[in-house]
Amino acid sequence: MDTVIKNTKQYSYELDKETLNELLIIGKKYTKVKNYVYSRFSGINSILLLGKDRKIRDEWVKTRFYEQWNLPARYWKLALSEAMVNIKSGWSNIKLRIKEQVKVNPNLSSDDKHYINYILKSNKLYHKILRNKKIDIPKVFEGKRLKYKYLNNLIKRYTRKYKGRMPYSNKSTIFSIDTGLYSYKDGYINITGLRKGKRLPIKLTDNNIRNKTLKVKIVGNKLEIHCPLKVKCKNHKDYENIIGIDKGYKYLFAVSSDKFYGEKSNDYLSKETERLNQVNSQRNRFYALYNNHLENGNIQKATNILENNLGKIKYNHNKLKNDQRVKSYINQYLNQLIETEKPKEIVMENLDFVNWNNKYPKSVKRKLSRWIKGYIRERLEYKCDYNNIKYTYINPAYTSKVCNICGQFGQRNGDVFKCSNCGNLHADINASKNILNRKYDKVISLYTKYSKVKEILEKRIS
Repeated sequence: MDTVIKNTKQYSYELDKETLNELLIIGKKYTKVKNYVYSRFSGINSILLLGKDRKIRDEWVKTRFYEQWNLPARYWKLALSEAMVNIKSGWSNIKLRIKEQVKVNPNLSSDDKHYINYILKSNKLYHKILRNKKIDIPKVFEGKRLKYKYLNNLIKRYTRKYKGRMPYSNKSTIFSIDTGLYSYKDGYINITGLRKGKRLPIKLTDNNIRNKTLKVKIVGNKLEIHCPLKVKCKNHKDYENIIGIDKGYKYLFAVSSDKFYGEKSNDYLSKETERLNQVNSQRNRFYALYNNHLENGNIQKATNILENNLGKIKYNHNKLKNDQRVKSYINQYLNQLIETEKPKEIVMENLDFVNWNNKYPKSVKRKLSRWIKGYIRERLEYKCDYNNIKYTYINPAYTSKVCNICGQFGQRNGDVFKCSNCGNLHADINASKNILNRKYDKVISLYTKYSKVKEILEKRIS
């Protein structure tokens, strides 16, 4: 990999009320278009339209359907394209999950697997099977005795399993602008507004000029403008180690080299969780008082509480400030890990498949489940790509419950893992070494079920 995409940001000064309100209206209408597209085109009936949003766009123009959005054309066209790209990405992920399941299904022959993968490559065939329509058997499978009805039903069953809910966006403070919707001049970015020929001048904190499709995010009464830029990757010839890492709670990372990184992550998460719990508890009391005044007809008192005690600006500002502090902390220790360990490959758990109910107690889940998990993964992948480091995801089942030395099941108590054969080990280091060992496991794949993993591990002990 020669280049990676780096997301750069520009910031505005505080916006005046009129400009802020107009941008908020654009954001709401933009999101409304996206959610309509999600509701109309994310089902199986629209598979044949994937990658053909121009066709939908032309139909909207022809029938004047677009008029209901009351948005400049470039805005609703961007919203339509963005939503269709997300829908297409969703179907790609479904197909990927099906392929992975098919790969490890012991009941399928190589011809069965070939047939399913062949169908998934063709949206026409895939669509027909999901609609219970008859298909002509592809020539490549003529003469092969396959159970087509069973295989087609398996494709439908896997699709139902991984389809999930219909996409929906509730972030009405984010929208995209292409080069026809903005221009730079004298430290300002001028963004097309709702009135024809009228642009909104917004003062920026820097004088950088971009020439790409940008993402505009309204944060409080300011703007964040996100721009993807290509940056050249580094090439470290002295990076030769293969390491396993465990993304924990007390430590940000425990490494199979017996090192820890980010030993204060617990403090950062605990302080913010306690602060949010306290703030939310107070806000709940004011909400109860507000509703009580409304029920009793005390409109003025209710309005005063809403304006003075239930505002979002200060609440969001404090939350954003803490989130930025945590992000900076994560990036600092990620950089330190890479510089110290000099890895050519990092092996880690695929946390999409971790059962968080079992991995952490309730108090810890409140701190971790907000956004930390996804952010750590995103930054790990980016920094690996940027530094030309390979990253490998493994099946996380029981990596924290068995001894990395003898394979025996043990008990974890805080930082200590107790093995009846090998004594006490550091629990996070033990997990990181199991994660590294799992890379070389020929039997346990990424998608092997938890129950099957336990069965395999128990057989090895016996």
